[in-house]
Amino acid sequence: MNYFFYIFLFLLPISINAQDKEHWDVKFENANSLYVKENYAKAIEIYRDLIKERDNSPEVYYNLANAYYKLHSYTESIYYYEKSLKLDPTKQAYTTNLNYARKNLQDDISITKDYTEKDIVHQGLSLFTVNQWTVISTIATLLIFAVFVLYYISTTSALKRLWFTSLIILVIVSIGSAYSAYFENNYKKYEYSAIIFDSEIDFKTEAKNTSETIQQLHEGTRVHIIGEKGIWINIKLDNQEEGWIEKSSIRKI
Repeated sequence: MNYFFYIFLFLLPISINAQDKEHWDVKFENANSLYVKENYAKAIEIYRDLIKERDNSPEVYYNLANAYYKLHSYTESIYYYEKSLKLDPTKQAYTTNLNYARKNLQDDISITKDYTEKDIVHQGLSLFTVNQWTVISTIATLLIFAVFVLYYISTTSALKRLWFTSLIILVIVSIGSAYSAYFENNYKKYEYSAIIFDSEIDFKTEAKNTSETIQQLHEGTRVHIIGEKGIWINIKLDNQEEGWIEKSSIRKI
């Protein structure tokens, strides 16, 4: 009797998670259907609810961005395209639509990338997402055990050499992909970018109102956060120009 009780306790959370996922998927399809019917406002409402329930789906952020774009809310659309790219930088469609949305911005800031060592490593590792690197590491680890058994039961030296070589390769893949997942997760966690949501703000040389204004920045412009000081944040634009703006004017990606 106790045996079946413990099985029930083990399977209960799995069943609940499956039901939650099914409910989430139904809502997602409902929102997509509303989008196709051009009921963008209602679709946006459901997409935002879905994000509250689960904030790790790049597809939801992307569809939400598309819906805002259809309503000509370009700042919102840019923000959510950036969110989708942060979760999955490999999707070309996300980048393409983001660039279309940026054409509607008032600020025309050229992108001049100042690559650090971490940026260069990220460029190589972004071939896969964090989840994909984790899956690769998990599969490689499971294969290590299977190949070890084959190595152990092999009776010829040729087979033992084959399985031993395979073990070495799998260990390298497992450790390498685990490190890649760790690196990419930390890179995204500490790479702070934001979108300006105020219609117009002063871009200052120092963190005070009396300092010189470098230029006016407008909504939808992306900034990279370097530091903070009171109500001010130190930012770098895509053209590598640095300055200060008020913290309340932006929304972190």
